[in-house]
Amino acid sequence: MEWNIKYSLDEHLIYVKTKGILTVESANLMVEDIVKAAACHQCDNQIVDHRETTFALQLFEYYERPEVNSKIGISPRWNIAMIFKELTSNTLFMETVFRNRGYNFCQFDDIGKARKWVLSQ
Repeated sequence: MEWNIKYSLDEHLIYVKTKGILTVESANLMVEDIVKAAACHQCDNQIVDHRETTFALQLFEYYERPEVNSKIGISPRWNIAMIFKELTSNTLFMETVFRNRGYNFCQFDDIGKARKWVLSQ
C-alpha cells in the first residue's frame, strides 16, 4: 500500500491519501508516519482518504486496531475523519470500535463532509 501525507497550514489539518491494499503491516507503518507528522505539526485534525484502498483485514483485526494504534502513538485527542469509496458494515464496525474506545473518529464517503466535520471539532 502507498500513502502520502500532507499538512495544510491554512486549515491546520493533516491529509493522508492511501492507495492499494491495506494490511495490518502496512497500516502499522502508515500510522507510524501519521504519528510523526502529527507531532511535527502539533496537529490533532486528520483526514485519511481510503477511497482508492482495499482493506484486507479480518473482523478481529478491526477490533484490535484502536489498541494497536494507541501503542504506536495515536491519541484519543485526535479528530480523525476517514473517507471510503463506499460505507459498509466493516467501515461502520471500525467507526463503532474506535468510538467505543474513546476516539473521535467518523467515517464518510464525501470529502467535503469529512473536511467540514473534522474542522468543526
